Amino acid sequence: MRQSIRESGVFLRRCWHLAAPFWRSRARIKVGGMLAVAMAFNIANVYLTIRLNTWSKDFFNAMENKDGDEFMYQLGLLFGLAAIGLFLYANQKYLCDKAVQMWRGWLSENYTERWLETKLYYRAVFRKSIDNPDQRIAEDLYLFPKLTVAMVFDFVDSFGSLGAFAVILWGLSEAYTINGVYIPGFMLWITVGFVIVGTWLVHRIGHRLIGLERRRQEYEADYRSALIRLRDRAKDIALHGGEDREAVVTKASFARVFDIWVKNLLKKRQLNYFNSGYAQASGVVPYLLAAPKYFSGAFQMGELMQTVSAFNGMRVSLSWFILNYSVLAEWKAVVDRLTEFDALLRERDMESPFARLESRDGGLHINPMHLEFPDERITGRDVVFSLMPGERVALTGPSGSGKTTLLYALRGLWPFGRGRVEVPEGRQLFLTQTPYLPTAPLSDVLSYPDSSLRISRERCREILSLVELEHLAESGEAGAAWDKTLSSGEQQRLAFGRIWAQRPDWVFLDEALSCVDPACRERILRRLHADFPSMSVLSVEHYGADSPFYERQIDITAAAQEGGH
Repeated sequence: MRQSIRESGVFLRRCWHLAAPFWRSRARIKVGGMLAVAMAFNIANVYLTIRLNTWSKDFFNAMENKDGDEFMYQLGLLFGLAAIGLFLYANQKYLCDKAVQMWRGWLSENYTERWLETKLYYRAVFRKSIDNPDQRIAEDLYLFPKLTVAMVFDFVDSFGSLGAFAVILWGLSEAYTINGVYIPGFMLWITVGFVIVGTWLVHRIGHRLIGLERRRQEYEADYRSALIRLRDRAKDIALHGGEDREAVVTKASFARVFDIWVKNLLKKRQLNYFNSGYAQASGVVPYLLAAPKYFSGAFQMGELMQTVSAFNGMRVSLSWFILNYSVLAEWKAVVDRLTEFDALLRERDMESPFARLESRDGGLHINPMHLEFPDERITGRDVVFSLMPGERVALTGPSGSGKTTLLYALRGLWPFGRGRVEVPEGRQLFLTQTPYLPTAPLSDVLSYPDSSLRISRERCREILSLVELEHLAESGEAGAAWDKTLSSGEQQRLAFGRIWAQRPDWVFLDEALSCVDPACRERILRRLHADFPSMSVLSVEHYGADSPFYERQIDITAAAQEGGH
């Protein structure tokens, strides 16, 4: 019992920890207002429920007394109460659903910004401490406000009715004696004991649902991720003829989903067995309690039905935990997953192990830089070299020697190793051999990621001509999935056009034209040199290092001094 109370306390603190930032923001005012009105409707509905309990007594007494006028009056009253209840319920649901969507919108924006600002989307490449952050943003950030609002309103509804039904049952228990012994509130205590036993049993039966629900969400997200990967790499898979292999992978992923669903359904079936039997017993118990007083003449038919109604109302109120156990399990799983995600977002940004100093002469100086992989495999030994302003240098070396890793370290993104680098001032642009091309008009693709940079249609045509993509000019105004419709060489040339669009001082290339034929590559590089003769370029090259575009070559293995680590 103590452990359950302690776990409940931890859960509620986590829930508030996730909800608090929103309820301290300005967005809370409108959402809070809608939920306040919805709660007023909810409380009014509670009153209607109690009023219907009183109505049941008057209605059935009128039937027993064969009072036609009273019967018709009570029937009309029922229609009036039902109409009011319908209005209150429909508007309560509307306001709650709208508030949930607004809360979700704020959460999605907040978490997405933090996910990007903290570079957790990139850190996840090296740290497998979080699975499927996309699911947590798209699904869990919807379920959290939805389930929180639903549980709070249902709790208020249930326990608001509890007090009123308790008073009614206490009053109906007057003069209730067993073997001549008067027991105050007898029917009330029977109801409470009945629910306590049911709550204990349902927890014993269904407590494993919490863990199963969390694993179900995780496996479902893994399965969606596998399908998305299949869609994103469709060209490569089709080229390899890898359909059979991918079918095996997706089937294995779905098998985990199916297995956890079966376990989940079996546990829910056990829970449903109990809930069904519990509900059937609940329909009999109030009649057994009220029957002695009815047969003795102390109760009329109206009091008998009022007792049944009050017993069931109080049972439902006290059985809130039993009836919502599956939902509570899902709610807790969502809160646990978001708490883990939030904790990672609150960590400090991934710090580079390389000291970054401002260059005193405007050049790039690596002195020294020691690179490692996550498995502590050394890729270079105290790499030392310099690049002066206006130089165009090809960085060469065997595959796996650390050339690309060096560029990531210069960008401040590589977390393994140590050393020092003097960084020059000015705008920098990094281009890789697999460029990122957003689904957007070509002008936005060329200006990416600078959303403030505006490129005219004429300038866009000029840049496309410089990288020999004139045929795209007519379709450039409409956004397209360029990474799906263009060849690898066209994608590289389009990304290369960003140099003309953004005019950086320093350009870092990682085989950025490796898929372009040599003649076309040389023409583009000659244009680049002609238009930007003072631009500094450091380019990782395997096959184009002998191009006259480069003034010199640096072999990373030669630049790595023996010694150090």
